Amino acid sequence: MFARPHHEAIYAQARYVDIGFDVRDLDAECGFLEHLSRHLGRGPLNSFLEACCGPGYHLHQFAVHGTRAYGTESNRTMVAYAGEKAHRLAESAGFAASPSGGNLGENDLATPPLGRILEAGPREMTLPEAVDLAFMPWPKLGYLLKDDEVIEHLVTVAKNVGRGGLYVVELDHPAPMFGYTDRGKHQWVNKQGETRVAVQWGSGEELIDPLTHTADVEVTLEVTEKRATETFRDSAPMRRFTHRELRALVRLSGAFDWVATFGDLILTQPFDLSEGARRMVPVLRCSM
Repeated sequence: MFARPHHEAIYAQARYVDIGFDVRDLDAECGFLEHLSRHLGRGPLNSFLEACCGPGYHLHQFAVHGTRAYGTESNRTMVAYAGEKAHRLAESAGFAASPSGGNLGENDLATPPLGRILEAGPREMTLPEAVDLAFMPWPKLGYLLKDDEVIEHLVTVAKNVGRGGLYVVELDHPAPMFGYTDRGKHQWVNKQGETRVAVQWGSGEELIDPLTHTADVEVTLEVTEKRATETFRDSAPMRRFTHRELRALVRLSGAFDWVATFGDLILTQPFDLSEGARRMVPVLRCSM
């Protein structure tokens, strides 16, 4: 599990997190990941892991299209929610019921692959098979504050992808560490039915510790439902990574080769200071 606070009060509001963060172009992002597997990994993406998956956007997207998809998540409330979501998607897609969230059963691989959720932290994952590609969505790697935690996580992922498999991580762009403070604030609104969720992730003005590259990040969910508004707020330390720093940690892990870097989950977006480069997205190939 995570060794320190990681916005548990926010992630415990699983349904509101699902609504608030459901702003991705999943067709495009999963197409990006499939392309990477085909051209930089072992080949077609037949099996997939979403690490620290939250509601499981990507694993469910892959699963309903026939990919064997797994998710790991340390928040027990979110694990249950993501498992229930898998059931709903199975029913709406016309599949037989899939296993619920939690431990994987011995016969699970024979059932329709609609997103199996395992309760596990980022350094504790053990899957029943080596997957072709693992992905960690923004901003989960930032909760691993110490170098040895990052290295242990990388080795753990490598054991679950096997030689030639890929690991793709979606990270904060490091620009705020160098004075580009406007890139550190993330704010948006999303609606589902009568529920409106406004998300603010950070202020963009956090003081980053020059020794540890960590800062306390406040997250707010403002939920309006049935004409009533409720606000959920939590603060937790998070780490930012520079490109060179993370490359050094990958090298120290001995588990991956760094094969590419993108500025978003878009093939045509380089990692630079252009407006489209919202993220730092390293692509790692397992060498173990």
